[in-house]
Amino acid sequence: MPLSAPVRAFKACAVYVLDPIAFNGAQGAQRLADIPVHARNLLVAAIENQLLRQELKSSDWTRAEVETLRAENERLNAALGLKVRLPSAPIWAHVMERDPLHWYRSVMVDAGGEQGVALNAPVLGSWGGRLVALGRVIEVRPQSSLVRLVTDELSSVAVYLTSPSTQTPKNLEGLLQGQGISRLLLNYLPPEAVLEKGDLVYSSPTSATFPSDILVGVVSKIFPRDPFLTFHSVEVEPAVEASQLQEVMILKTRQAHMASRTQ
Repeated sequence: MPLSAPVRAFKACAVYVLDPIAFNGAQGAQRLADIPVHARNLLVAAIENQLLRQELKSSDWTRAEVETLRAENERLNAALGLKVRLPSAPIWAHVMERDPLHWYRSVMVDAGGEQGVALNAPVLGSWGGRLVALGRVIEVRPQSSLVRLVTDELSSVAVYLTSPSTQTPKNLEGLLQGQGISRLLLNYLPPEAVLEKGDLVYSSPTSATFPSDILVGVVSKIFPRDPFLTFHSVEVEPAVEASQLQEVMILKTRQAHMASRTQ
């Protein structure tokens, strides 16, 4: 039969029934050109309906993925016992090495400037189902960073004490300082403070390094009151021994976080 307009229209309808995908795109629109208007409108509507169904399937998958990620985020927040909202997109890194001569001073991790790490960024670890303070970044290289631990002699953190049984703050703040050994020293507590072995030590809202309410350690020893000092001191055991960690969380500093948002 000659390829007249009615024959081409019939052929296009038959092809659509057998293979609707062939009508997607610009070439498909040309094949519908010879079909009567009413039939063409029905075929175009059927094609658009099929495309919309595919898009709905994709959106359903995306929505399900978002819901899964949100549920996982809520579960992880609950598991880690977060009391504060941490900056978005924390940087996870693995501990690469530790200097045997300076065991309680620093560790090297495998994330650096190319991953968004900045100087003085707080470094946290996960231990016992919660986040704990580990140290801060003091040197940034392209693919690695040096982290000064809270046990280093040059480390100090503003902290407050909490009762271990009630989890209520004791309204006692002090300065937690590293000693280069496995224990920390908490100074500048009020001389009349009521202290107990086992009191929990959290980062203070006045801390310049860590977000507030991050566990730093536990009171392990209460020193006798020194009559020549105007404050009380206690010994604190770090919440985690850095050598026991294989992975750490580096938080973006406020400046680095704002810079990444403006880029």
